[in-house]
Amino acid sequence: MEFVLRAGREDHRVLAELTAPAAAGLRLARAVPLSAVVSDAPVAVERAQIRESAEAAGLPYLVDPMTFLLADRQAPDQAWSRLPFAIHDQVRASDLDNADIQDELIDRVIEFQRRHGATMLIPPYLYLPRLDDGWLRVQLSLLRRTARYLDSHQIGLPVVPIVAASLRQFGTKASWRAGVDPLISACADLNVRFIGLSFSWNKQGDDSIDTLTALLSTTQHAATQGRILGWRHGLYGAAEVAAGAVGYETGAAQFERSIYPSMMRNRRPRTALREQQGGAGAYVYLQNFGRSIRRSEAAALFGDAATKAAILCSDEGCCPNGATSMSIQWRQHAVRSRYAELAALDEMPAQAAWRLNKIARDADRAADIARTANDVLLAAGINRHLPEHSFTHLARSADAIRAQVRASVA
Repeated sequence: MEFVLRAGREDHRVLAELTAPAAAGLRLARAVPLSAVVSDAPVAVERAQIRESAEAAGLPYLVDPMTFLLADRQAPDQAWSRLPFAIHDQVRASDLDNADIQDELIDRVIEFQRRHGATMLIPPYLYLPRLDDGWLRVQLSLLRRTARYLDSHQIGLPVVPIVAASLRQFGTKASWRAGVDPLISACADLNVRFIGLSFSWNKQGDDSIDTLTALLSTTQHAATQGRILGWRHGLYGAAEVAAGAVGYETGAAQFERSIYPSMMRNRRPRTALREQQGGAGAYVYLQNFGRSIRRSEAAALFGDAATKAAILCSDEGCCPNGATSMSIQWRQHAVRSRYAELAALDEMPAQAAWRLNKIARDADRAADIARTANDVLLAAGINRHLPEHSFTHLARSADAIRAQVRASVA
């Protein structure tokens, strides 16, 4: 199983701690709860320590060029806008539908990654909001031209193509032949380690049965054609693995979603009436729910004895002091817990039906715990709602796909 950690600006010390056994030469099984590390391109520039920790532990290191930002206007003072391949003015699909321009973009993106120590390469990738707006054509060409570039320059590093697309447009069975299938086929001449499948949709985390069924069924379909990894998919990464993905990528209790329109919009030039959303904070990963909540919210849940017992990390090697360890060492806890979840799936029979059944039953339990947890949060005056209905929807979606798998086998 692949577990790829997206390391943020403040994660360099945590990463050094997590990889310390391997860096010291202690090659014990499962000693390092990661299979690779990825940094956003601006973070790679600012935090060389992340690359150094990955290198010392023998972990592959990726630099995400975030080239989907080309499709929106970016603030010139943003770190990404200062990268050698960045353009802070908005680029249209027609602007990139040119072989020479694509080759120049590929050259700058690949050389930037290599200069910053990447040992697996990410070709330029774009966010695909529709099947028919020209971006799909450009993305297919970028993948094919990247293969030619790497071959002509005799660059043999493993490659991780990213497919970043609207789930509504690319996540239906009717769209597969025109969307996901040709994108995977366009990777055929690349030295692919895995293909990052990164679907985007609104209101992630509070999802309908249709949304989750589309996510899991498309992941299952794509996995029949290549090694698929859920990219920026912390919320439902384990479910995607049960459906056939080889792993998933997420941050340490952060960066668990992939809403590309928001990521592009939040980097636009600010005005006096608009402030960029978001901000730093401490979070706590709750394994039952497959997601993280703010530390202040977790503290309220830990204050209720019944809820605390249900959400407490049971691994003394991870959190020897229970809730205190979960809250203080929240990044380490998130990484170790997610890795342990994948290890548990990996130990199960390889058949998708077994793994999907586990996802469904875990989601049923999560819905029950969430109902009580929401009462606790409400009583504490905290405006936070754990999406109990989405956990129920995940259970039903996993069960439906499991039934399809069993029927196809029979």
